[in-house]
Amino acid sequence: MMFRISFLLLFFLVQSLFGFSQAGKDSVIHVPIETARFVKNPKQHYGFFEQILEKKSGVYDVAVFKSVGKSQTDLVDFKINLAQIGSIDSVFFFVGNDELRTLRISRTKCQVLLPAMNADYEVQARLRGKLIAVLPVSVLPAVEQRIRLVPLFRTKLNRDSLELTLNTLFKAANVRFDVTVEAPFENDAFDGSQAFENPGSDRLKYTDQMRHVRDTYKQFEKEKVSNTLLFFVIPEFVSRKWQGYMVKNKALGFAVDQQSQAGLAEIIAGEYLKGFLSQESDDKEPEGGWQLTQEEWLRANNNPGVYSLIDDYEEVVTNNGLVAYYFFEQNKDGTIVLKNKSFLASVLRPMKKNTYSYHLQIDNFLFKTIFRIKGKPFNALHLLSVLASFAGFIYSFRKLRSFLRARMKRPRLVSFVSRLIQWSGIVLFSYGLIRLVDLGYSWFEVRDGIIQSYSGMDQKKVLDLLFDNTHPNKLEEKNIGSELIIKRNQNYFLYERKKVLYFKMNVSEEHVPLKLRLISTSDSLKTALLDEPVLAQSHYIVVKIYSPKGKWLRDQVYNHLGVDLTKKLTLQDPPKRILIFVNGYRPTSLGSTFEENFEDIRKYGLEFPNSVNRLFTEDRYNYWHPWKQIDDTFRLRINPTEYYYADGHHSVSTSNHRSLLNFTTNSSIYPKRCKDSKHHVCYTTNTVGSKLFGSKKAKTINLLATKSNKSGFRIRENSGRIAGRNLYQMLNELPNTSRNDTLYLVVHSMGFAYSQGMVNHLRGKINFGGYYILAPENAEAGEVKLDEWKQVWQFGSNLTKQHPDAPCLQDGVAPQSAVKGLSEKQRIYIPASLYKRKGYFDSHFIGLYSWILRIPCGEKGHIKQR
Repeated sequence: MMFRISFLLLFFLVQSLFGFSQAGKDSVIHVPIETARFVKNPKQHYGFFEQILEKKSGVYDVAVFKSVGKSQTDLVDFKINLAQIGSIDSVFFFVGNDELRTLRISRTKCQVLLPAMNADYEVQARLRGKLIAVLPVSVLPAVEQRIRLVPLFRTKLNRDSLELTLNTLFKAANVRFDVTVEAPFENDAFDGSQAFENPGSDRLKYTDQMRHVRDTYKQFEKEKVSNTLLFFVIPEFVSRKWQGYMVKNKALGFAVDQQSQAGLAEIIAGEYLKGFLSQESDDKEPEGGWQLTQEEWLRANNNPGVYSLIDDYEEVVTNNGLVAYYFFEQNKDGTIVLKNKSFLASVLRPMKKNTYSYHLQIDNFLFKTIFRIKGKPFNALHLLSVLASFAGFIYSFRKLRSFLRARMKRPRLVSFVSRLIQWSGIVLFSYGLIRLVDLGYSWFEVRDGIIQSYSGMDQKKVLDLLFDNTHPNKLEEKNIGSELIIKRNQNYFLYERKKVLYFKMNVSEEHVPLKLRLISTSDSLKTALLDEPVLAQSHYIVVKIYSPKGKWLRDQVYNHLGVDLTKKLTLQDPPKRILIFVNGYRPTSLGSTFEENFEDIRKYGLEFPNSVNRLFTEDRYNYWHPWKQIDDTFRLRINPTEYYYADGHHSVSTSNHRSLLNFTTNSSIYPKRCKDSKHHVCYTTNTVGSKLFGSKKAKTINLLATKSNKSGFRIRENSGRIAGRNLYQMLNELPNTSRNDTLYLVVHSMGFAYSQGMVNHLRGKINFGGYYILAPENAEAGEVKLDEWKQVWQFGSNLTKQHPDAPCLQDGVAPQSAVKGLSEKQRIYIPASLYKRKGYFDSHFIGLYSWILRIPCGEKGHIKQR
């Protein structure tokens, strides 16, 4: 296992890793509001926030915070109550031992000049040497944020006005906005004047309509969407309560146009906080109107720097998968409709997946769906089976009880036991019958024929449905293949075919396509470009080009992406270094504190679905890159020819914790890191008890989930094997073998089990170079054959039997055991110098492990430069 942010980050981890400044927070003095306090200066340049607290006694307290720019000065005022403090002149202000300059404004108020500093500090107000107030000051570097506004209809947007308003709203965070306003983006693919569908209040997904607009825009303006926030300005949502929308931690937003530019800027600013910065605000404006709170300005200044336009729940097109999808339209004579006088425009290649799509053509009334429970269909045969089970058990056990009562001395006990067995049998037998009936659906699955549910739909809708279509009973197909979706009139037909498609295309003397037809499919690549047919390891398109009179001219070969391989088929295969990053568990929680994570889980659900077992050419889930670009650092060290990202995410149930409930319960009572590294008080812990028996002390080390979940490990390992099949397919696309390529793996947490599946499939088909295993989950369930690899290191916390670290320093997310096949020579533990970055969650966090790339050459654990 596990987490990109180790699933539930403790607050001190956020402080150290995100850089959230908390200067003086522990020393904040809450003073009675009527005595003496710091107040906002009307001429200040940065931020000031005060939080009024009411005590039970009815006495009001106040806590104050100030922000300033790095190396910049600013002003703050101090106000006293003359009845309690005789003169403002008797109050002096210090930063450390340095007294600050002041300017008296009145008998009760003075102005304090804050010094230019490079780090957070606190201002102390003293009366006759006694501390009476403290002002924590957050020193914030200047941050520039780019925003691109794209109206979807004709409207007037004033760039200067929008930029000025945004800069004013976020001056407390020292964030300046660079706004670009584009001309209206109008496209036939959507109606810009149409009201947008209402999104979900959980801020986890974009609607299909939003995704469609985004994808259409990216198709035409791909270069404009990197390292910037992208906002589409729309006329309205269906419900007027929605004025803007942005998924948490994403950089794509939608804002309803307003009558004033300031109003639109405030909508954008609110979505920036709630979406890109994931600031909890219950869809309200920031507290106190547009006066940013201390938490809000800290979060805004700590720009996450990850500009993802894709939500975590949607599928993403990749160039790998066991089944290649093709879409084209046919004329009545069987020829393919030519579009834009281009083969590639006529034969669309929308995606690859690991299974064929799933469609049912049910013509038996017993299998017709009557109702659904959580998406599962129930039919008449399901109901009849359950009723038959119910009736059969009731009748049989009634007869059995009558028989036994006449012969047993304790009939009540017999009756109780028999009823218990009866109802248990009804439940189990009914479940078995339901599963048996489910097998009958395979009789109605469409593999060759019309998809009636698609009839009359437009092409875009059909492709969207295919993209979201997942097979309910399969993770993968046994053989690589192709799925053809062919449109004839208003109907769509599905055909499951082999991995190489052969087309015949007649062209004019000017090489303009005249006629196109699919002629056959095969598992072998047969073309005049090769001396002999070869067994295909990937998907190919062979276009046999003929003259108008039918004379063969040449063959042209493409891969599924449409890349022309014609001149590359006979090239010598160069040796390549292939680097794969394999991530672990991805939590649904997007909060920045321990409490926020639990609240997110309660609101939005527990877990993402398991991995789709395909590889990506970029950090699809922002697992590695946000943490000081740790993936780039590995790439610079290993210097790969190609690199990919694999997703090892699976449910917590596959880990040693065995359930999310176990994990959250355990993590909530596990002790935090001891303050004194030389004096540990963490060896025992009070466990969760009951009202009747109370809690009890236990050895902390025994709270760690160290019992190996072998079955869960195998589930992830098997999924990794599917990813290994996809990788092997990509590496042998030309076609050639990958035997002269060398594989390097950087894996974290749950990704270890997943990578083991990849290795098992690729063994003997590629050379093994470096295997770098970071904080593996359930490491003892996997085995690495050391003699296969040039270099193997396991990094993590020290949980050895003889000299383990103190319990409070252990990785509680994935307690560290040794990978089978590795000895102490291959294990490297988190250095003692990183004491303040260790702990239950901290020791597992992927961002911590940048230290391994600083291990000097020649020392144990050094990753060799390639």
